[in-house]
Order: sequence, then structure tokens, then C-alpha cells
Amino acid sequence: MAGNKEQINNLLEYIGIKSNNYYHSGRDISYDPENQLAYYLNQKQRALYDGPFDQDGIPLYQSNEKTDYLPVLISFYALGHLQIHLETNDTESLNKFFKISDWFVDQQKPDGSWLSTFPMPKFNLFDQHPSAMVQGLAISCLSRAFKLTNDNKYLKSSIKALDIFNCDVKEGGITSNKDGVIFYEEYPAYPLKRVLNGFIYTLWGLYDLIRIDNNGKAEKLYQTGLKSLEILLPKFDMGYWSLYHISKDDQINPAAVHYHRLHISQLVVMYQLTDNELFKEYSDKWEKYLNGRFNALRTLPAKLKWLRKS
Repeated sequence: MAGNKEQINNLLEYIGIKSNNYYHSGRDISYDPENQLAYYLNQKQRALYDGPFDQDGIPLYQSNEKTDYLPVLISFYALGHLQIHLETNDTESLNKFFKISDWFVDQQKPDGSWLSTFPMPKFNLFDQHPSAMVQGLAISCLSRAFKLTNDNKYLKSSIKALDIFNCDVKEGGITSNKDGVIFYEEYPAYPLKRVLNGFIYTLWGLYDLIRIDNNGKAEKLYQTGLKSLEILLPKFDMGYWSLYHISKDDQINPAAVHYHRLHISQLVVMYQLTDNELFKEYSDKWEKYLNGRFNALRTLPAKLKWLRKS
């Protein structure tokens, strides 16, 4: 199963064996302020997905003997093919990107969301659920499809995707407000587990809608999210590594090595977008942590304890 293979690759990275796992790709920075089609991190390896696919060529995810659509996987697959098109002018990859974009238009729920049917018991999600990260990634796909075609169906779907940001996690939405700090939840359930990488992917989707449509609602959500990131970012710092998420659970969850690397790349991009020195400070600090000889191993006991959590 994909999940088991990923966990094995996760653990090997702690002893210095760098992972080539498909799900660990997409950390190279490709943001271009002059090119609204270029995504923030290069996802072209995500286009190399070897299946399964449905009859229309939409990628399917397999886990625990279940095969179904997983919007996160589908988003990265689309962005990967768009990147290939941008680099090589490959028509087939562009067609695959549009096929995915059309899938997002067709599969969008009345509240603007796209749902995952895979349970995430460690995050208290047992039924189908939305995700802020999915909303951000889908907007990134759809807004680029609109930029390429000027077809209003893509823009309309992108804007519709903002609706669920108005809905609190308690009401089945993706937004939480704890101690006055707004957060867009990758895993919207209580107790809250505020996931850093998913939050940043969400911000990028909002920013795309600002760049391409000058959308005022997206701007307000984005600016609110930026303030929250400034407030919460120090809480993700362990002093020698970064946390995957922050919560009030007794068990902490250090970022796996590939997620720590992803955090660094994401913060470099956030600095490029905002010129906010805080993001550069933490990207530099976490790069030093990554280069520390025993820092990754130091997190392993807590990580294993988290993985064993029922």
C-alpha cells in the first residue's frame, strides 16, 4: 500500500537515506513573480504517477484495500503536468491538466468544497471531509486554467471554493478560531491540529486568486492567514526541528524529514511573496536544524510514538 511504503521511506530518511518516494517530491522552488502559471514548488515529478486511473484518466488513490479519488493527489498530478507543459510545451500534459481542472469543476459540492473519503483516524476524521489544503490546491489549478483559457467556468469554481472558508470546523467547515487566531485546517476536526504545510498550500491558492482575479474576498482571507502564520510560526519550532502540526495533545508530532525540508522551501517562498523577515529567519533556522548531524534522529522517538497512536 502507498501509505506503508511512505512510512518506510519516512523512517529511512532518519538515517540519511534520502527518499525518492513519489509522495516526497515537489520541494524545488519554481515561483516566478512574472509568470502566474508557474506554481510555487515544482510538481513535475507528481505527473509521473503510475496509477491506478479511472476510465477518464483521473488518478485514483489506494489505501487499506480502498480505491477512490483523493483531491490532494489529483491536484498535484495536475500541477505537475502543467509544469511539464510550461517547460516543454507538451500538449498531452496540458490536456491532462485541463482534464483535471474540468474534474474539479464537475465534482465541486454545493458548499464549494471537494471531499476526501479516506479516513484519518489520527486526526479524528472518520467520514468524508473537506480540507483547507484541498481548497487551496484546487483553486491553484482552476485559476491557472482560467488564466490559460479565459473560460469563466474555472474562475466561477475558484470563487465558489471560497465559500466554505466562512464555515467553522464545528459546522463542518475548514476554518477555526482559537484564542482569536484564525486558521485554515488541513484536517478539520477537534481537537484542532494545525498543520503547517497544509496551511501554506491554502494561502498559495488564495494568493493565486488575488493575482489572477484581484479577488477581494480571497485578499481578506489571505491577509488574515498571513497574520495567523506570523503569530503561530514560532510555535512550530522545537529548538532543533519543526513540528508537523501544533495542538494541545500530550503527544507531539515532529515533522518527518521530508516535511521538514518542505517547510523550509515553503517559508523561502513565503519570504519571496511578502518580504517578511520572519519567514526568512525560520527558513534559515530550520535549514541549520536539517544540517545538524543528530537533529533528525533526536525527533525519532516522538515520531514513532505518534505513529503508534491508535
